Amino acid sequence: MLAPALAARADRSELPLLALFDCAGDEPLPRFERQALRLLAEALDCDGAVWGWGRREGGAMRIRHAVVHQRPDGLLSDYAAVAAADPLTAAFVAAPRPVRGGAVGGPLGLYRSAGHADLRDYLAQYDIAQLMLGGLEEGDGDDLVWLTLYRAEAGRPLGMREQLALAQALPFWRQAHRLATRLAQAGTAGRPAPSSCLARLGAREAEVARRYAAGESYKVIARAMGVAPDTVRSQLQQVYRKLGVHDKIALLRVLDADAGSADAGPQAEGGSWKPPAR
Repeated sequence: MLAPALAARADRSELPLLALFDCAGDEPLPRFERQALRLLAEALDCDGAVWGWGRREGGAMRIRHAVVHQRPDGLLSDYAAVAAADPLTAAFVAAPRPVRGGAVGGPLGLYRSAGHADLRDYLAQYDIAQLMLGGLEEGDGDDLVWLTLYRAEAGRPLGMREQLALAQALPFWRQAHRLATRLAQAGTAGRPAPSSCLARLGAREAEVARRYAAGESYKVIARAMGVAPDTVRSQLQQVYRKLGVHDKIALLRVLDADAGSADAGPQAEGGSWKPPAR
């Protein structure tokens, strides 16, 4: 088990983050997401966390996929009502940085103004006194991977040690997730398209679908296939249309299902949430 020393050590060589890669190699993707989130929360001595993937749209972030640790799923569905007034998320979407956050209440709290009363009530409802948000840009820069950590105790602030640790952990988290995704797709490599879904795609579209679901960016796929990034983007749009999906996670589920993955079921277990279409 990862130790709280992760938050106390700045030397990356001492961070016990290889456990994330062990988890990626041992667990199917949905279970990896939950297990890795638990490991990071414990390492940073936090009592709750959310990992998510979304896309920057018009100055806001549309959540495409999220996994909740030690908080009710309503944490995310209820957030929709207060999201527009959240300065923390707005600042992160405008300029993603490894770490943003701090105290919720008090004279120096993030949401101390009268206009943030609804946000304070929302956070109190879910027993959040301290929070920390970090993330990284993905793909074309508008895809965002993010991790939010919570503490219920107001007297134990998330300080510089935790912020530094989270900033160092994020690239490990991203690479471990990519590894888990690629391993989930390993069974489909070199196989002809199954008749159920991938048969709807052309050969090049199927290759784009597999590569993108495995974590490769538009530019990487374009170089590998000898085409322009815009061509990859167009082919991926056709893939989404033909398969009836709208994001990478849904695409991965379709590919897993077509590969006959016995581990596709756990993704439907408690802890994952997708927002309703707006």
